[in-house]
Amino acid sequence: MFAITGTPGVGKTTVAGILENRGYRVADLLAIAEYYGCVDESGEEIEIDLDHLTELFRPDDFNFDFVEGHLSHHVAEKCIVLRCRPDVLERRMRKKGWNDKKILENLEAEIIDYVLIEALRTCSEVHEIDTTFLSPEEVANAVESIYGGRKSFPSGNIDWIGEMGDGIYRYLRP
Repeated sequence: MFAITGTPGVGKTTVAGILENRGYRVADLLAIAEYYGCVDESGEEIEIDLDHLTELFRPDDFNFDFVEGHLSHHVAEKCIVLRCRPDVLERRMRKKGWNDKKILENLEAEIIDYVLIEALRTCSEVHEIDTTFLSPEEVANAVESIYGGRKSFPSGNIDWIGEMGDGIYRYLRP
């Protein structure tokens, strides 16, 4: 099972839907967490008890090709991290109506490679795809090629700090 992970807004759910339509078995991490009783819905946002989930999770309990979610790399050995340039990611999040605080939090995570670093710590195999200028179908094709062992997208080749230059500071203002 491969995880499809990344900062919110990079295209995980869209790509997972395309893969599911192509016949792949895809699970949402939230559904897996609910299965194990590791979801807390008492606050403003739904929270997953990640420590409890990783303790209980058994891949043999499921028959999926992919698990999707921005924390999915915690339950899979192999992982595909989707990435997106911060300026494009910001536009995507604004289209979704996200508030400035949530946008800033997620842009910071993308800029500092937060999900990638976590994935490198928790997974034995990590691929990284820049979704910035790819259609969702092209990203799904890339994911399929990784899953089928036909292509590799090595991690560590995406650097938003270098790409953004001085423009990075506009994202980090409170």
